[in-house]
Amino acid sequence: MEPTQSIFVKALEHEKYREAVQLYIARWQKLDKADKERKLYQGFINAAAALDMLSRGNYRIAAKLWQTYEKYRPLIGENMEYFDFLQKADDILMKRKREYGDLFGKDSGSEAGFESEE
Repeated sequence: MEPTQSIFVKALEHEKYREAVQLYIARWQKLDKADKERKLYQGFINAAAALDMLSRGNYRIAAKLWQTYEKYRPLIGENMEYFDFLQKADDILMKRKREYGDLFGKDSGSEAGFESEE
């Protein structure tokens, strides 16, 4: 696992979602828009951002961001070079989602948050 990946996983484990987002944004921006790896990073960034929004009570934004993660999640199986890291990060994210349960999609009335790239 690369140092950046290790730090990303530790940030997720310690529920430091905003730090996880910031860690990958610079990397994500450098990749070509057509690159599958960029979409994978986008998914992880949006998942961490979703959990951050959820912890702040921005349920609708969290649900929208999480949809992007779900959209790109199948790409995990296509990236064998980093599969162990990707699987570990996914396990943490899915565990956190289960812990939050029904809060995803709950209407908080909040419109503030991150926008996903389509």
